[in-house]
Amino acid sequence: MRCARCGWPTDEAKVLSTHRTSEGWVRYRRCMCGTVGIELITLARTDDDAPVQTADARVGILAG
Repeated sequence: MRCARCGWPTDEAKVLSTHRTSEGWVRYRRCMCGTVGIELITLARTDDDAPVQTADARVGILAG
């Protein structure tokens, strides 16, 4: 995934904090441009043993 503001890869952004939730984990990252992004990390629930699925919380916020 990439930063919605500058396009920098979010996996290179600094992790500010990670918190456990009922859905998995919420991770806050600060991009090189200063934007803070939020990721929802959940364990895969499929038979193919994919280790982790991520979702970018900004997609729903910015689309509306």
